[in-house]
Amino acid sequence: MQPAPSRLPVDDAPGDPQILLRDGRQASVRAATADDRSAVERLCATMPADERAATLDILVRAVAPATTPASSVLVVEHQTADGLHVVAAAGALVTTVLAADVAFAVDPAWQGLGLATALLERVAATSASRGIRTLRARMRPDNDAMRRVLYDSGFGLRAHTAGTVADVHLSLTLDAVAERTAAHRDQLATAASLRPLLRPRAVAVIGVSRDPQGIGHRIVTRLKADGFRGPIHPVSRSLDAVDGTPCLASARDLPPGVDLAVIAVPAASVPSVVDDCAAAGVRALVVISAGFAETGPDGVARQAALAAQVRRLGLRLVGPNCLGVLNGTADVRLNASFSPVMPSPGRVALLSQSGGLGIAIIELANARGIGLSSVVSAGNKADVSANDLLQYWATDPDTSVALLYLEGFGNPRRFARLARHMGRTTPIVALKAGRTGAGSRAAGSHTAALAASDVAVDALFAQTGVIRARTVDEMFDIAACLEAQPLPRGARVALLTNAGGPGILAADACEAAGLTLATLSPTSQQRLRATLPADASIGNPIDMVASAGPTEYRTTIATLLADPGVDALVVIYTPVQRGAIADTVGAITDGVADARAAGHLAVPVLAVAVAEPDGSMPMTVCYTTPSHVDGSGTTVRECVPVYRFPENAINALGHAVRYARWRAEPESPAWVFEDAHLDDARALCQAVVAARGASWLTPEETRRVLQAAGLPLVPSVLVQSADDAVAVATVLGLPVVAKLQSHAVLHKSDVGAVMTDLRSEHAVREAFTALAALVPLNQPLRAANGEGIILQPMVHGGLETLIGITHDPLFGPLIAFGLGGVAVELLGDVGFGVAPLTERDADRLLAERRSARLLSGYRGHAPADIPALRDVLLRVSQLAEAVPELAELDLNPVLALAPGLGCRIVDARIRVGPASAPQPLAG
Repeated sequence: MQPAPSRLPVDDAPGDPQILLRDGRQASVRAATADDRSAVERLCATMPADERAATLDILVRAVAPATTPASSVLVVEHQTADGLHVVAAAGALVTTVLAADVAFAVDPAWQGLGLATALLERVAATSASRGIRTLRARMRPDNDAMRRVLYDSGFGLRAHTAGTVADVHLSLTLDAVAERTAAHRDQLATAASLRPLLRPRAVAVIGVSRDPQGIGHRIVTRLKADGFRGPIHPVSRSLDAVDGTPCLASARDLPPGVDLAVIAVPAASVPSVVDDCAAAGVRALVVISAGFAETGPDGVARQAALAAQVRRLGLRLVGPNCLGVLNGTADVRLNASFSPVMPSPGRVALLSQSGGLGIAIIELANARGIGLSSVVSAGNKADVSANDLLQYWATDPDTSVALLYLEGFGNPRRFARLARHMGRTTPIVALKAGRTGAGSRAAGSHTAALAASDVAVDALFAQTGVIRARTVDEMFDIAACLEAQPLPRGARVALLTNAGGPGILAADACEAAGLTLATLSPTSQQRLRATLPADASIGNPIDMVASAGPTEYRTTIATLLADPGVDALVVIYTPVQRGAIADTVGAITDGVADARAAGHLAVPVLAVAVAEPDGSMPMTVCYTTPSHVDGSGTTVRECVPVYRFPENAINALGHAVRYARWRAEPESPAWVFEDAHLDDARALCQAVVAARGASWLTPEETRRVLQAAGLPLVPSVLVQSADDAVAVATVLGLPVVAKLQSHAVLHKSDVGAVMTDLRSEHAVREAFTALAALVPLNQPLRAANGEGIILQPMVHGGLETLIGITHDPLFGPLIAFGLGGVAVELLGDVGFGVAPLTERDADRLLAERRSARLLSGYRGHAPADIPALRDVLLRVSQLAEAVPELAELDLNPVLALAPGLGCRIVDARIRVGPASAPQPLAG
């Protein structure tokens, strides 16, 4: 096997002699020589004994003069006052013509700084250029640091653990190395192109009229009133000045240094204004003007011409038909929009495709005390899209959470790649409006029938770590949790309350959100007994009763945050005295600050103010605490989000827990199977479409397609007479299965068209006669159409599963998995993934079904061969990617046999049609 081309960015180009470390330092990398042997031996001496010998053997042998030229070792040096010191080494020792063993050694003082990742990048590039296709690494299964380096490499990966050794294979291609480097360059270039848009030195507003309520006039007013830090240049043919600011007659008169122009002129005048802006050196545009794609075919053509114009001129464009852009950071304060409200400074970024909703979202953020770093109203997305902004925000030090209100996807595959990468460091919360239409068509297979209208969006988000919100309010519930507090280490929650009812509601909400109630340690319980009233409950929820005051809140919070069994804390406050609110709020923040100062930094805290009487309780409460990051002794400001009801807080926390779990799992790239012959499969499907148009393949055609993909199809023979059936059954070996193959019968089990366990020639004859009688008289079986009776050897045992493909008009192929046989549509326990699947995606499909316990063995039912099922899913995903003419595929049932015995595809149907149009390159 080899990997599908990877698109993960890299930290350093493979040929760069310098490595930029995560702490900002630089180190030099070079090819090792025989003189480096003693330095390499010293590095290996610091490793655990069970890894030391193998690592040293590979590194020393790879640098030996007698080794094949494809073997190589790289060393990393750091300059100190007493000279250069080797702090890391990595090497590849060729073992076969196409494979090499790889090993790493990093000085303990230099671990965690990105050295192993940078070295793997270079070793892979060098090895691939010399014809090596596979790198193999051996390590301890509990070596989490190296495991993450390998899994996050972006190369195709397969791992097998036996005892105390994990054997990991990385599959290389030059294309994968080149694409990773290209993706890194693309991210840097895209982010740089958007800085003039979101951090401009000066802004021009073009189209300012005399009317104070006109869009251009209002934008100038907002820029000045909201404190933009740079010069503002109104452009108007009818005014000399706006609010004391002189106007220019044309954009061509703009002075140097104007990065951003906001255009509010009639649609027909926009192209000439764009030319003027380019001539003046403007680098980014916001086109507020309407009259483009939203108006019909003429507007679509006008917008296409505008997009081509800005691309030709090398400009970036937001809009047209948009609200504008805002940047709330203190050193920018940009309101280049007609929004009447300016966001508070913060670390949450927002994209809204709706201008009107964008204003409402900004107002909601201000009301909830959530600061925004930047806001973009994308409008018609002629140029800048969500995908571009993900690249910018991934590199933006002012952004820690990204919020997306999406009405559609320009390029879902690019979105998936970018979101998957950004989500490793910055959470993305998306509110997706509308439906994809995936389930609105007539469906002819189980797989297509089960693909609900919004299933592709759910699958895409699940695979890429995007958190899906159902409402704007929930989006901010989640954002408040993610922006203000650390990610939870696990799902164990402590609930602290001064009233029993809200605590019970919170406990119920925890179960619904997939969270568990933490078990407090004996030490914590002793401290609680010593400080809480006698009638308080120190179980979980911890009910301090109504008489508890600020002191009890402060001490109890500090105790719970110090408990090693607590992953998250939800503090519930039901005000019983109006005058005590301020003191209690102060006690809550003091308790959190006490715990942070004591070094308990990893547990997030959410607060709930239940039935708060007069609206005086803020939506966010903040505190200062000593910084434990740099040891400088400086204080930092942290905040606790406040929710109105326990369910809101717990729901947000549940999303945070699932996101943290996704982020902690190593990345897993998509794979290509080298034994597959998918060109043959596509050629067959293309020939069928050319000859018959959209149609179902015959059994023989289906067999050839599945064989080309390397899928384990049970041998099948089509017969036209009882005598032929007996002869074939004798060759296959009794017992056999007989099935009716007729285009008049879609689902065989519905009409009794499957007869199993035929143990004699007489039984085979009777089955043939009975099955043939099921065909309607006006639709006789036609051998030329692939119709007749199918005979297969009887496969005993195994769990019936379904694996399939259906095609979404926007997202492309969707891969399905669930319980198979006759129960598939009755139970509906089928999940979908967007192709191409990674190993991790396949494992998610297998694990997240209600029937997943059956795969592991349940109440006497034998466990299934899960690796074999994963293999089938990945091969089907590869087939879907390689053959766009494949419209639907139904493998049902796929018998998952006992561990080690593999899978068998018992029945298969494939429908083909003209290949769908390729995804757009932009967006």
